[in-house]
Amino acid sequence: MATFTTSDGIDIRYEVRGKGPPVYVCQGGPSNICDTLIAELTPLENRHRLVFHDYRGSGQSAAAPADTYRFERLADDLDELRRHLGDGSIAVLAHSMGGFIALHYALRHAATCQALVLVGTTPCGASRPMAVPVLRALGLPRTLKALAIGMRFLLLWSWRPASRERTMAMYAPMSVLQEPRPELRAKVAAARAMSGLPVENDNAEPLMNALGGVDLRAELAAVACPVMVLYGSRDAAMVAGGTMLQRGIPHAEVTVLPQIGHEPFIEAPDETFPVIRDFLARHAGEQPELRGGTGGA
Repeated sequence: MATFTTSDGIDIRYEVRGKGPPVYVCQGGPSNICDTLIAELTPLENRHRLVFHDYRGSGQSAAAPADTYRFERLADDLDELRRHLGDGSIAVLAHSMGGFIALHYALRHAATCQALVLVGTTPCGASRPMAVPVLRALGLPRTLKALAIGMRFLLLWSWRPASRERTMAMYAPMSVLQEPRPELRAKVAAARAMSGLPVENDNAEPLMNALGGVDLRAELAAVACPVMVLYGSRDAAMVAGGTMLQRGIPHAEVTVLPQIGHEPFIEAPDETFPVIRDFLARHAGEQPELRGGTGGA
């Protein structure tokens, strides 16, 4: 494990894997750590130097003042890590909540953002613009299922003290929005259990509160670097978010994986990794993958 200290004195844990042009990785959250994607992105290590880190207040990084748990500050931490490692420009690969950090990075540090890979992400967390598109993508049966699970949380868990079990119950309705096909659910559940998720991070509550205030749709036109958007058709919130990204960044390359949920790296590695490799080959300094190459985990 390596660490560096940010400009405001916070020790950040980071890990570097693989060799080649740099790709900095932003994991989801807020109850997550970088080890999750360290395990899932192994297939990219033979072509790229992957740089992971625990956000301030999560995992093995130090806690910070609560008012610094903002996506803008996390994007600045990413840039400070880039400078610490001596990279001139970088590609950024983000999953889920990490997309907010990646987009803020592209907007705040455009000169060093070489390319963006946005997997299962959205530019908006605000409920009003998201509600109708999400419900449309979710469909009535899954909407009713999510509402029932949400009611169960309110009745049985919302009044209890913070605990890992309470956090799992709180996230349960969201898991319906993201759920894979039935035959893939055990595989995804096993991967999450192996990662020890959810993690009780110091930044979890502030970031969860911040999610609902993010709306970058009006700023997307300023993202000038090459952008790849990839999401699964069963990932309701990210179907809505992916459409917003495509509208806001017309030059984005969009891939929709049929009948895949929120975890393409786990659910569909043979479809996911070749597309990402090809995009990075064209925009982050590597040669394109030959036709017929394998892309499995």
